[in-house]
Amino acid sequence: MTRPLILDVDGTFLKNDLTHEMILESLKRNPLKTVRDLVIGIADKPTMKQHMIARIGDRLVRGDQPLEPKIVALAKEAKAKGRSVYLCSGSEASLVERLAAPHAFLDGAFGTSPTYNMTSANKAAFLMERFPEGFDYAGNSTQDFAVWESAHSAYGVRPPMGTVETRTAADEPVEILADRPSLRETLPRLFAGLELWKLLVLLVPLLIFAVLIGFSATQTFNLAAGIAGLFLARNVERMLRNIQTDRMGRGSVYKENPLSKGELSVPVAGLAFIGFSAVGLAFLGTLTPWIPIGLFSLWVIRRAWPR
Repeated sequence: MTRPLILDVDGTFLKNDLTHEMILESLKRNPLKTVRDLVIGIADKPTMKQHMIARIGDRLVRGDQPLEPKIVALAKEAKAKGRSVYLCSGSEASLVERLAAPHAFLDGAFGTSPTYNMTSANKAAFLMERFPEGFDYAGNSTQDFAVWESAHSAYGVRPPMGTVETRTAADEPVEILADRPSLRETLPRLFAGLELWKLLVLLVPLLIFAVLIGFSATQTFNLAAGIAGLFLARNVERMLRNIQTDRMGRGSVYKENPLSKGELSVPVAGLAFIGFSAVGLAFLGTLTPWIPIGLFSLWVIRRAWPR
């Protein structure tokens, strides 16, 4: 069999998602321009990706990327049989090419160019033109349905619902290599990097102080819940900010950061940050509205200023 094996990147060859991390890095550099680019991306994703890559330079694809073992094994097996193996991703082309370069079992890489967004039907059309004799494809998301249907054989890694009903061009089902994790599996990964022992060290003297100054039981609880919420939000933010440096072994939570290891997605962590922040500010707001107003204002000044 000489059909090439084509691997999606985000969530397939990699456990993480380069596009999500590109947006995050861009937000860290300049939030206002990033929001502008996201608006542009509604109608023109290639331009959005080019703008963000120009802003963040080489801040992505550094250190040890979290590869998906089952896909690496599949790729090496195909290579050992004399087949060509390529990456093909909706992420920006230069990122995908840099990602592929260190791996001898990869023959090349294709990604989004300034004029072509390499996703869904676009990716399927590109691959059918590039490999008219057929290809096998591994993917992980709803964007891959069109590509699976155009492939000869197909593989799914933590794929969405409906994948098992999908048939390839050769009328084969998609082979599921790994199932999508449940919330029960995801939450422990989130809390693994939050250093909860520090929260206990912070809360014990704070609660003693609250009792000594005459706080009621309700006020004491609200104070504890508010501080806990903001503490957890701050730690999630730290994990988000340190993804790249933690992979290089220079960050503050290298071994414990589930984002760096691809065990937790950027969107899930982002939602957790918003949720913890909202809970913390809401509980502190019951004591006096000036606490959440002041804290939120300080955070905006500190984080939103372009770097």
